[in-house]
This record gives sequence, structure tokens and C-alpha cells, in this order.
Amino acid sequence: MADPLTELAKHTLAPVGDVVKRIAGPLADEIGESLALIARPYRIALSLKMFQKTQRMLKEAQLTAQPVPPRLFLPMLDAASIENDEDLHTKWSALLANAASSPDRVHPSFIEVLKQLTPHDARLLDKLYTATNDQQYRLLNQSLGEVDEYGIPFQNLKRLGLIQITYDVDGMKVRMRSIGDPYVSGEMKEFHWLTDFAVAFIEACRPPKTIEGEGTEHGS
Repeated sequence: MADPLTELAKHTLAPVGDVVKRIAGPLADEIGESLALIARPYRIALSLKMFQKTQRMLKEAQLTAQPVPPRLFLPMLDAASIENDEDLHTKWSALLANAASSPDRVHPSFIEVLKQLTPHDARLLDKLYTATNDQQYRLLNQSLGEVDEYGIPFQNLKRLGLIQITYDVDGMKVRMRSIGDPYVSGEMKEFHWLTDFAVAFIEACRPPKTIEGEGTEHGS
């Protein structure tokens, strides 16, 4: 006798069966069973929502989904199935869409970084990215404004390697790996930058670009 949750999962995923098969590759036949085992109904619903968003993003960008390696696909599926913040959930969908269309754009570490962002963290990161779009090296000092540099969101972005600090000591720039304040003798100026890693991460968490090169936006 078929397990009711397994049947529910398979029925729920039926409308997006094609994209699931393309993305999951050899794992496709097990997705329904896996969802039934690990998820309650709300997790199944959030998983379905992710696939719907991913499917729409790929369609609007005129891209064909390719199998995503299990080491990327399974953690994304698990994380998205418990994420009820709309913006963060959309980022998981975009990350999956990029992994399915341009695998080289999605580093495995991006999954862990996204898992450790709160909605506030993510909004701050997007704000800093947008504010520095016209800068080659993305210096943040002009863009911080009312940002609380000692607040947890900003400190978390630093901890995750998304923001780098350099120090100008008497005209000589010094790079510091430690998050804590260094002790130096002399006049010191502090500079904050978005790292190249941060830029790659942010762009991988946005919908794939269309053939014309314009990104698509999705909120639900």
C-alpha cells in the first residue's frame, strides 16, 4: 500500500515534474519519496513554490534546465523547504535556477552563506550592492550612511567574508584578517569594501539573465 505522504508529494510536484526531472537528474524518481520522509505538508508546499519560481525564471530567461549535482541540489531543496521569508525563498529559487543553467556560477559555499542570512542581513547586503554598482572596487564608506556598523547584520556580513576591511595607517594601507579592532600606532582610517566573493554570491542569488542580458525579478 502506497504511503499517503509519498503520494501527496508526487501529486503536489506533478505540475513542475519536467523541471524537477531536468534538475534532479538521477534523483528525480526519489524526490517524492524523499519529500514524504523529511517534510510535513508546509515543507512540501514551500518546495513546490521554489520549483515554480525556478521554472518561471528559467522560462523567462529562455534557458534550459540541466541536472544539478546532488551536493548542490539536496541542500538547496532542504533549505528552501523551511524558508518562509519571501525574499530569501526567492533567492533559493534563483540560486537553483543558476545552478541548473550555469553551474560554474554557483559555488557550494554559497549555500552555507545563504543559510546564515536573516532577512535583515539580506536586505542590507542588497542595499550595499546596489549602492556601489557604479564603482569598480565597491568601496562602502560613501554608502554606509545610517548603517549600524556594530549591529549584528553588518557584523554577520563581515564574518561571512562578504565585507572586507582595509586600514590606512599614516598613508600605508594594511589588510586585517581579524574581525576585532587592531591596535596600531599612528593615524588610522578604516575602509569597508564588498568582496569579489560577495558580488559573485549576490548575483548567483538573483534570477538568471535573459538572452538580452537583463535580469528577471520575482517576488512570489
